[in-house]
Amino acid sequence: MAEAFTSWKSAGGNNADHIGGNGYEFSYTDENGERKNALQVDYGSLFCKKEETGYDAFIPTMPESNDILITHGHADHMGGLAHLMNLKRAEFEEKRAKGENLTVHCTAFAEKLIKNSLLSTGIRKEEFPNFHVFKPDEAFEVNGFKVEPFSVSHSIPDAVGFVIESPDGTRMMTTGDFKTAKVPLGQGFDDEKVAALASKGIDYLFIDSTSSTGKGETIGESEVKKGLRDILRESENGPVISGVISSSCHRLHTVATALAEEALEKGTEPRTMILDGASLINARRAMNACGYKLEDIIREQTGVEMKIVAANSKTAQRTPPENRFYICTGTQGEDASLLKIAEGRNKNISLAEMRETSGKGKDLPIYVYDLQSCIPGSEETHKALEEKFQAQGCVTYFPSRYKPNKYTIHASGHASSGDVAKICKIVSAASPRRTTVVPIHGDPAQRRNVMKIAQETGLSACIIPNMAEMRAFKKYATWESGGKTEEWIGVNDANNDFRKPYFKYDRLEMNVETKERKKIGYYKYKHAPRKPKTEKAQTVSMMPTNLAARRKMHGR
Repeated sequence: MAEAFTSWKSAGGNNADHIGGNGYEFSYTDENGERKNALQVDYGSLFCKKEETGYDAFIPTMPESNDILITHGHADHMGGLAHLMNLKRAEFEEKRAKGENLTVHCTAFAEKLIKNSLLSTGIRKEEFPNFHVFKPDEAFEVNGFKVEPFSVSHSIPDAVGFVIESPDGTRMMTTGDFKTAKVPLGQGFDDEKVAALASKGIDYLFIDSTSSTGKGETIGESEVKKGLRDILRESENGPVISGVISSSCHRLHTVATALAEEALEKGTEPRTMILDGASLINARRAMNACGYKLEDIIREQTGVEMKIVAANSKTAQRTPPENRFYICTGTQGEDASLLKIAEGRNKNISLAEMRETSGKGKDLPIYVYDLQSCIPGSEETHKALEEKFQAQGCVTYFPSRYKPNKYTIHASGHASSGDVAKICKIVSAASPRRTTVVPIHGDPAQRRNVMKIAQETGLSACIIPNMAEMRAFKKYATWESGGKTEEWIGVNDANNDFRKPYFKYDRLEMNVETKERKKIGYYKYKHAPRKPKTEKAQTVSMMPTNLAARRKMHGR
């Protein structure tokens, strides 16, 4: 009779090159060698430049388990779900006929973002997976695994990590994306909670590596607010156009707080926050639905009444240009709101309109601030975006990832070296079991740095690349060093139209050394019937539903 073991494998996330496409499989094999239990943590997408790769994105190989735990609502952790529903449409139709289905386990905020992602990718509501919505700190069981979620700090509300206990008692903690700084929305990282979970024993600790090479602990939004107050003082005489990643909800709160504090200091009405970009609008809708309505929060915290409207609203158009604070999508120069403004293609926001409406013409200063630093791989498009605004006479400030910045207007959502050391020390001090650290979600250099930090705190650590399996037996563990290739699924929208996508999926093999990908096959799948006109991705209406309130807003 063989020895039972718990296994772990990274299908994506521990990549040989770019960051993203996270997906981690946990399974249990009994004494008879029968693989009985499995679950997946995250199933994300890895974005790429189509002009270079021929693909819109890459996703990991399809998970074996019909239960997927989601740490948070960012696309690199849940963006593969819509494509999974496409690829397995026929299989899931058969399962639903038997009363079975894929089940996604997530927080309420992540659920809202996932459902919108499904709709926008062409997945019909009747094709949705089942959702088990849990609260942080609410334990549950999946396929014989005991799961204990815990809150972590990230750039999005309600991000969680998990402690997963397999049927043989092996306990594994995975942090998800995290840092230890306080967050303005939701619970955030709690030292005592992590210590309490560790006190029950942690055998393996899987740690986010994305920013592990940064010094100290990652700053919180309170530091970003100081930087925003600085740029507000320098832009009092003109409109501000800023860029954010759409799901960076804490950044929206930080902007609103800075604007409210500015108004209190000056004794004036606050500038109007104007949002542009469908994904940003949908993120705000999710915030409102989950109790994070910014107007209410800012009113309670500061007493200031904020106006937060969509860029296509009449309120936005009637607001004097000097009182407008735009928040837009497209921080990296992709074809989104910011780039469209710079190129004169944005139907809601026009530099010429602002100059004409103000009566100052070209004498009106327009300030453009990117509230997100450049993501590795986007250097060219990021720089080109700033230059396009500069060519039109705008005052710009795009923070650098690689050198000191004048203003602190961005904070990473990921753990720096100090955060990594902190969680290692917490677990090491509390766990009665020997803990081995496995770095995840990072390139090779970032994961090596996590291993180094873990070893310096007295923990053992190992590097496990994509496709390599770790097996945890009762008294020892084994793991593979990894092969020469990784397997991915290439996602290609043949229509090149996100409004009417037609997806094709290729099997790809990537050479770990050269980073070259080659097609080794393709996936046939059952396409969805034509989508009814009434079913489309939900967006936020910024307008009151009450007719009298509308008339009052419009001054009628």
